[in-house]
Amino acid sequence: MHRTQLYIEEDTFSQVQKLSKSLNISISEFIRTAVKNELKKETGQDISEFFDKLTPLASFKDIDSKKYVKDLRANSRIVND
Repeated sequence: MHRTQLYIEEDTFSQVQKLSKSLNISISEFIRTAVKNELKKETGQDISEFFDKLTPLASFKDIDSKKYVKDLRANSRIVND
């Protein structure tokens, strides 16, 4: 384990202190856990998983989504001569 020192604002420290006390863990353990949880978040991965879980509405299941969007965009643009 690596030892480090950090500076945080008084109000943040106070909140961390109260929370760690209510969880019956040390401030160090609270911060380690918070950092680990933050590192687990992979924004790109979370977004990909979110979209992978989506299913189209029944009325759109046979529609080519790329063509549909392309047609929408083509019909909504102002054409200048």
